[in-house]
Amino acid sequence: MNFKKSLLVMNIMLALVNNAYAGEQASFQLDEYVVTATRSTLTQKEVPQSVEVITSETIKKIGGTSVRDVLKYASNFYLADGTGSHGDNFSLRGSGTDDVLILLNGRRIPGENFYAIGRDSGNARVLDRFNLSNVERIEIVRGQAGALYGSDAQAGVINIITKKSAEESFTFGFNSGTRQMNNYYHWDSGKQGKVSAVLDVNFSKLHNFDSKAEGFSHGPGQSYSLDLDFEMDEANKLNLYFDYQKQKYDFEAIYPVGGSKLTWDNQRDYERKLASLTYEGQNKKHAYNVTASYGELESDHNEQEFFMQGGPPRLVPKVFQRKHKLWNVEARDTIALAENNKLTLGGEVRTLDGGAFVANGKDKTDQYAFYLQEEVYVSDKLLVIPSLRYDHHDTFGGQTSPSVGTTYFLTETSRIKANYGKAYRAPSVDELYGAFDHMGMFTFYGNPDLKPEETTGYELSYEQEFSEKAKAKLTYFANEKDNAITYKDIQSVGFMGAYDKQFVNINEASAKGVEFAYEQDLGAGFTLLLDYAYLDAKDEVTKERLDYSARNTYTAKLLWSEEAVNPWSVALYNRWYSDYKCNEGIYSINTFNVAVNKNWGKGYRAFVAIDNLFDKENANINAYGRLWRAGVEMKF
Repeated sequence: MNFKKSLLVMNIMLALVNNAYAGEQASFQLDEYVVTATRSTLTQKEVPQSVEVITSETIKKIGGTSVRDVLKYASNFYLADGTGSHGDNFSLRGSGTDDVLILLNGRRIPGENFYAIGRDSGNARVLDRFNLSNVERIEIVRGQAGALYGSDAQAGVINIITKKSAEESFTFGFNSGTRQMNNYYHWDSGKQGKVSAVLDVNFSKLHNFDSKAEGFSHGPGQSYSLDLDFEMDEANKLNLYFDYQKQKYDFEAIYPVGGSKLTWDNQRDYERKLASLTYEGQNKKHAYNVTASYGELESDHNEQEFFMQGGPPRLVPKVFQRKHKLWNVEARDTIALAENNKLTLGGEVRTLDGGAFVANGKDKTDQYAFYLQEEVYVSDKLLVIPSLRYDHHDTFGGQTSPSVGTTYFLTETSRIKANYGKAYRAPSVDELYGAFDHMGMFTFYGNPDLKPEETTGYELSYEQEFSEKAKAKLTYFANEKDNAITYKDIQSVGFMGAYDKQFVNINEASAKGVEFAYEQDLGAGFTLLLDYAYLDAKDEVTKERLDYSARNTYTAKLLWSEEAVNPWSVALYNRWYSDYKCNEGIYSINTFNVAVNKNWGKGYRAFVAIDNLFDKENANINAYGRLWRAGVEMKF
C-alpha cells in the first residue's frame, strides 16, 4: 500500500464513521491533562502536538512489570524484545533511540550511551532503570520538541511521571516472567503536617537479557527512590527526590572461529544515582519553578576480547571503567499576561562530564539555554502557541530551535491541529573523540568534524468526538533531518569480514506518514481501539529505507472490564508489522497479546499476561517468541 492509497483509506474510514454518528448529540469530553508538551497544564484536546498518555490504571490492566512492557502498547512505537549488550532499541515515527528524549518527572537523566552503533544504543538500558510500581503515568509527545527541551528531542519526548503522596498506605508486590522477576515495596506517608513522602524499593532479576536468545543473561538488580514534599505555605513548596539503582549483567556467548568455538564471557556492573531539589511557587500572576539536579552513571566492565596477533584468534581479559556525570539547573516563570494569555520564560545550564571511550580530545561539555513560549487564545476558537529556544554548546556554538503550534476548535467536539518545529542533537563526546575496541574484532572511531543533527518537521491533525462513546484522530506528519549521524566502514581488519568504522554525517534523511486512531465504547464493559500507521522513512542520499521502520503498522486492542466489587479486566492486543526494514531485509510479523487482571476489594490484585501468544519468532527483528509474566499486589 503506497502513501496516497493509505491517506485515501484513512479519509474514507473517518468519513464513514463521522456519517454514522452525524445524528447523535456529541458530548464526549477529552479532558486528560498533560504537562510534557508545553511544560504547563493543558488538556489533551488543547495541545497542538500528538500526545499519548498511558495511565497507572492502563498499566495495571495490561499487566505491565516494566516500562518496556507498557511502551509495547503505545501507538506507532516499535520496541524490540532485546538487543544484546547494546540495550534497548526502539523507534518512534522511524527515528531511533537517540532521537527520543527520556525524562523522569520532566528532568534529564545521565546519558546511557557508550557508543552509538547506528541507531540502537543512545538510551542503552534506560528503560530498565525505572521502577514501574512507582509510575503514575507516561506521556509520549511525538514530533520535534527542541524549542522546549533542547538537544535529543528530535522525534519526541517520553516523560515518566512518578506517583505523588495520596494517602497513608503500604504496598507489596511480586511478579515474575520470561524476562524478569521483581519484588517491590511502595510506602506512602500521606500528608503529615507540612510533609509528605513516597518511598519505593525494588529488587529484580532479569532471567535472560534477550528473551529467548541464547547466550545473554542477567544478574540481580536493586533500586531505591524517595520523593519528599515540604509545603512551606499554600503557595510555596519544596521537593527533594533521590533515586539509586544498581544492576549486574553477566553475558556468555559462543563464537565459531575456524573449526573451533570460543566462549566469550562478560561481566558489567552498573550504578546510577539521581538527586534533585525543586522549588515551586505561585501568586496571582506568576508560577515559578527552579530545579537543580545531579545524575551519575558508573559502570565497571570485566570482559574478554579477541586477540589476533602471533597466532590464531584467542580471547584475552580486559578491564575498564566509565562514568557519566550530569549537572543541570533550570529556572522558569509562567506569567499570566491576561485571562487567555500566558508567557513562559526559562533558562537552563547543563554540564555533562564523561565519555565512555574518549581517545583524544575533551570528555566534558557545557551548555546553556534560554527559551520562551506564549500560549494565547486569539479567539474563543483559536489557540496559538509559539516557542523559541536558544542553546549554546561549548563545541558547536549557538543553535536556535523555533516552533509554533495551533489548535482550531471547529465545534466543541472537533478540532484541527497544526504544529511546526525544529530540533537538533549534538554529537556525544564518544562520537567526536572516541575509540571503542569491539571485542578486539574492530574499532569504532570518533570524528571531531561531526556536525549536529538538525530536524525540521510538521504535522496536521483532525480530531473528532462523535458521541460520549466514540472518537477518532487522523494525523499527517513529515520530518527532514540534515547531517544525520551514522557510521561507515573505513578499513578491513582481516578477521571474520570485519571493518573498522567511523562516525560520519550523511546529507539528509526523511520520514513522512499517516496515523489514524479510533476508539469506541461498545458497552457492557468493552472498549475497542484501532490504530493504523503508514511510514516512509529513507536516506535521501542513497534513497534506501531506514532500518527499524515498518511501512504499515496495524493495531487492534479490545479491553473488557467488569466494575463490580471485585472487578475483572481483560486486554486483548494484536499488532501487525508489514514491510518492516531491518538489516537489509524486509519482514512482516503479527503478534497477539493477552492480559487478565483481577482485583479484590481496594487493595489486592493478581494478573497474568502473555505477549506473542502464538509464539511467532523472527530473530532478524529481535522477536524471540512467546513472553509471559504474572504477579500479585497487596495494598494495606
